[in-house]
Amino acid sequence: MERALGDKAKAFILLTNKNSAIASREDYRNILIALAIKKYHYIKNSNKDEATNSARICLQLIKPESKDLYYKSVNLSTISDSLIVVEEIKMNLLAKSCFAPGLIAMISNLIASAGESDPKEIMEEDWFEEYSEGLGHEIYKMEITNEDYPDKIDFSKIVEIAFYEENAIVFAIEV
Repeated sequence: MERALGDKAKAFILLTNKNSAIASREDYRNILIALAIKKYHYIKNSNKDEATNSARICLQLIKPESKDLYYKSVNLSTISDSLIVVEEIKMNLLAKSCFAPGLIAMISNLIASAGESDPKEIMEEDWFEEYSEGLGHEIYKMEITNEDYPDKIDFSKIVEIAFYEENAIVFAIEV
């Protein structure tokens, strides 16, 4: 932590091994690491103001019950902490797919490249042709620099340029 200047860090991100054979052991390991980081950060910054001496933890867990364990174990501020529980996300997606059939397939197709294929070679159904066309749509992250647009530009202008010049749909911008 000293070499990484952990006492000056604003946030710590702990990812889990989702393929672990024993999910609870992986969660316990990450919780202990998070607690150690919080303690280290608190001790190093105890002479500073309250806003600085509590480290923000972004923690990925596998089991939903591990979330409660984390909050019960830590005795420092957890207001700014973010916990992502893999199984909760899976179950929420599964529940949403009951109301919107095909949602999971659509999200999976948007975040993974399918490559080029001719739908008529595989199946001659109308629905499959539409499905194959949908496979051509993917989510990409693209960097926009000040050199690209030297003037201050707002979200609506970026959306307009992307749609008319690149035939793309912008749905988020990370600043």
